[in-house]
Amino acid sequence: MNRYLVSMGIRTACVVLVMVVHGPLRWAFAAGALVLPYIAVVMANAARRRRDGPLAAVGPQRRAVAGPPSGTVDRTSG
Repeated sequence: MNRYLVSMGIRTACVVLVMVVHGPLRWAFAAGALVLPYIAVVMANAARRRRDGPLAAVGPQRRAVAGPPSGTVDRTSG
């Protein structure tokens, strides 16, 4: 989280510097403002902890077989 916030702070500074600086350096700040969000998200996702081992398998669920819903009329007989 801290790395992401630092990266977004640098991006904010790049956006401000794009408006203030003139010349070729302006394009470097513009590139930084465009690329830093992607880098920050990739770094934040890479820093997540992994699980210790494989996930448990999930089998089919059994459903209870029931009659028709209550409140319905059975028209098969009679």
